[in-house]
Amino acid sequence: GFGAIVTAVDRSLDSWTSDSLRRSAYVGGGDFRHRFGSGQYEVSGSVTASEVHGSAASIAALQSDAVHYYQRPDGALHYDSTRTSLGGDAEDIRIGKYGGGVTQFQTSYQHTSAGFEPNDLGFLLRADQQNWSTWGALLYRNPTSWYKSLQLNFNQWNAWTAAGLRLDDAFNTNWHVQLPNNWWVHTGATLSQMGEVYCDRCARGGPALRVSPNFSPWIGVVGDDRSPVVPQLFFNFGRSDEGRSWFVNVNPTVSFKFSTALQTSLSANVTRGTSDQQWYGNFTDSAHVTHYTFARLDQLTLSLTARITYTFSPTLTLEFYGQPFVTSGDYLNIRQLSSTPRASSYDARFTPYAPAPGSSNGFDFRELRSNTVIRWEYRPGSTLFVVWTQGRQVFDGSYALESWSGQYRDLFALHPDNTFLVKLAYWLNR
Repeated sequence: GFGAIVTAVDRSLDSWTSDSLRRSAYVGGGDFRHRFGSGQYEVSGSVTASEVHGSAASIAALQSDAVHYYQRPDGALHYDSTRTSLGGDAEDIRIGKYGGGVTQFQTSYQHTSAGFEPNDLGFLLRADQQNWSTWGALLYRNPTSWYKSLQLNFNQWNAWTAAGLRLDDAFNTNWHVQLPNNWWVHTGATLSQMGEVYCDRCARGGPALRVSPNFSPWIGVVGDDRSPVVPQLFFNFGRSDEGRSWFVNVNPTVSFKFSTALQTSLSANVTRGTSDQQWYGNFTDSAHVTHYTFARLDQLTLSLTARITYTFSPTLTLEFYGQPFVTSGDYLNIRQLSSTPRASSYDARFTPYAPAPGSSNGFDFRELRSNTVIRWEYRPGSTLFVVWTQGRQVFDGSYALESWSGQYRDLFALHPDNTFLVKLAYWLNR
């Protein structure tokens, strides 16, 4: 198989938009895949290139945004505030075995140059990256007295900037076992940031910061999905920054099948943790020196998720999704990057910093979102959707101790933003 894609964006700009939007943006690429070995193996890849044009101010903003960070003081990229275009490319190649026997695997290499920019009509989190990853799986589908099925996954990956700065070395394994009673047990662990690796995004355009190993195990249990009540419980834990950072996450869920027409689920998600390398802000003083500051963030997050699906008939359904979400964080031990942020000693990476009076000591964020969807297939292949979305949210840039019940009470008292959508699809049957 072969594929090709071309996207083009051309804008007519004025004095209010020429400094923030690109005048033109073009992306073109192609991909291929080839299956062999009775269809069990496949090799695939792609090549893509982009080019954007605009005013010097818009291209300067593009170079310094979070996708590119050309302005990093210790980076290998050259930030040029006078340029009026930016170009780049991205490539990847993959080969793997996806069928037959007990084993499956894939290994792949991806490269994205620093100037690659598809975001005028696409989506890219970051450029300036290359990575190599490999995964392998052992699949046992023949039931035994110990299990009905067993799958063992093993994953390894490495990441660098395009210039070769090492960003990650990691290993992960995940095991999935279906027991004879149809319950599932899932478990796994990830060991990442091993060796001498750096974070070139942590300082938000500042120098690269050496990071310490991170260990994150997890385990989960899921009940028999044929039962009218299906419980599940997942537990995650993480430890990094030589023990200074950690998190614990608990995610219980219960699904109810009241009938073939009515199904519901209720899920809670609680996360408590501390991040010792939380970015706090970049501040430039009167001497035009930029201070890249970090803090110890103590944070507690709680969300509840409810889902309801009711099937009136094969052609008419009602679905509801609702999630209240609250999180609070407290900033402590504010400090700045030292002159040696790549030091092997953790403490040598930072020096004290006194924030300006009145600086934020934390935050409280509360949000409630819900979606209600009616789907009616009024004739085969032709569907009418009626959607009601409601959102409530508030952000307080200070940390205040308040009970969870008080936070939820305040959340439901907020003025809502309502959005209504009607979508009609008609199938032209020839």
